[in-house]
Amino acid sequence: MAPQSLANRLFTFFYAVKLFPFRKERRERLVAGRQPGFVGLQIDGLSFPHLRQALDRGYLPHLERYLRRGHRLIEYRAGLPSTTPAAQAVIFYGLEEGIPAFRWFEKAASQIISCNDPDHVQLFREKLFRDREGLLAGGSSYANMIDGGAARSVFTVSSPHPQTLFGRIGGVRILLLLLFNPWRTLRLFGATLAEYWSNRQDSLWHRRKRRWRPMEGLFPFIRIFCNVILRELQTFGVLADIYTGVPRIYTTYSGYDELAHHYGPTSQAAMKNLRYIDRRIGELIRAVDHIAAANYTLVILSDHGQTPGYPFQARFGATLGDAVSAFLRESQAAAVSAGPLAFTRAQLGYLQDELETRQRGWRYRLYRATKNYLQKKIRDLVPETLKVDHEGGVVITYSSTLAHLYITGIPHRLSWREVEQAQPLLLRFLQQHKGIGFVLARGEAPGEVCIFHPGGRLFTQPGSIHRQEELEFLRPYGVPDDVVEELRRFGSGGNCGDLVIFGALDEEGIACFDDQVGGHGSVGGEQSRPFIILPVGHPVLQREKLAGYQFLYRDVFLAALEEKA
Repeated sequence: MAPQSLANRLFTFFYAVKLFPFRKERRERLVAGRQPGFVGLQIDGLSFPHLRQALDRGYLPHLERYLRRGHRLIEYRAGLPSTTPAAQAVIFYGLEEGIPAFRWFEKAASQIISCNDPDHVQLFREKLFRDREGLLAGGSSYANMIDGGAARSVFTVSSPHPQTLFGRIGGVRILLLLLFNPWRTLRLFGATLAEYWSNRQDSLWHRRKRRWRPMEGLFPFIRIFCNVILRELQTFGVLADIYTGVPRIYTTYSGYDELAHHYGPTSQAAMKNLRYIDRRIGELIRAVDHIAAANYTLVILSDHGQTPGYPFQARFGATLGDAVSAFLRESQAAAVSAGPLAFTRAQLGYLQDELETRQRGWRYRLYRATKNYLQKKIRDLVPETLKVDHEGGVVITYSSTLAHLYITGIPHRLSWREVEQAQPLLLRFLQQHKGIGFVLARGEAPGEVCIFHPGGRLFTQPGSIHRQEELEFLRPYGVPDDVVEELRRFGSGGNCGDLVIFGALDEEGIACFDDQVGGHGSVGGEQSRPFIILPVGHPVLQREKLAGYQFLYRDVFLAALEEKA
């Protein structure tokens, strides 16, 4: 018997025992014949340079072996905004517009949208993707921001029909899985305690060694959830789907991104976390090799990186919102009256909607009292992510290294001249602030975008040709010609602020408007340099310049679904 055949038999037997409750589902798909499919494994926030660094330092042994087996690692240029919701909108639906940041303000509806809020994500999901079939139709989504039309969505922020992992498995099968996987269950509990202890040690080390320190707040609980509970459960879900031959599978490992925001993308805590992600990916690589019930193309990628940085407030003594509010109060009177902001969706969404329609008994009163108490406590622990200045007539939303400023009281997006008329000197104040690299605004001509930077201003529109000295201010943020082209496309999109503010990049790192020491969302540094790993010989690897996310949607994932010769 050949060694490979023996290995296959052993793995098949091993997983047949581990995944015994899924045997019927697997048989049904194998009887129908093996279909082409893909497994997408996204490591959120890991850039190409930092991946190379982790490989060199020995944190990713499974990925290193995978690369030696005949796979190739390359980088590509992230789209703008370099955030997971915007990237997955393109990867899953091919849609490049409508999501200008992780948080934004829809002026016409006076609605703040935050991708941390499932109700908000569901709101724009229905608006943007209603008539589109998602890449994951008939497949599974685990721990993603957007469901991609998946038939099974677990730990996914937006989905018309979300499921819990336990709901997907069923009560009897949960008991069976606990019996057949006692090590995984014990590992989950042990790792939770270990992660809490690691967070205490990392916090002490970071407090001694680093100049910039974000607030602790709810981070320990977020860390445990992402790095232990979510990581283990999403891996198990993907493993079961590979075993049963679900044709389209995509999952996001977000633990590194959370740690990189808090401690920095090259910190010991973030790099050490990659070792555990690597083990889970190694488990899934073995599953694809030995027990898959479909002909999978395995794609390992990131959608953006992270650039080392500093909290804007820590360096300049105030948040961006407070700095703008102080300027408006001290330098001029607001020229625009800000009407009341109508927040049309409650924080707890569907549960509240259901309770509102019922008789207001003790359950409703208990729910309201508990919600209000928790929201107050959580608000004290969460750093500022938006600023609503009623007196000044502005709303500012922060998304790490990117911020959007909206003049309220006017339902449409203003041009830069209209901003000047509404709030004289505001644009000049932002243009000269040391924590701001440049400011983007809509021009007066169709398709025109105006970029205001400390050295002047640049007016650009489709077909514009600029002298290199005009673009010199963009050199710290990438290849100037590429950056200005991306800014032109992004600045013409809907839902952008009247002013779009980009964090400055200098010897201290990049300015993060959130309370972070590693950031992404804008341009500049490693945040713009994600990676992808594909089999040697894949057509995408022959291209010289890869930019944005359309090639992932069209040439990587959709291509994987075509029948193989």
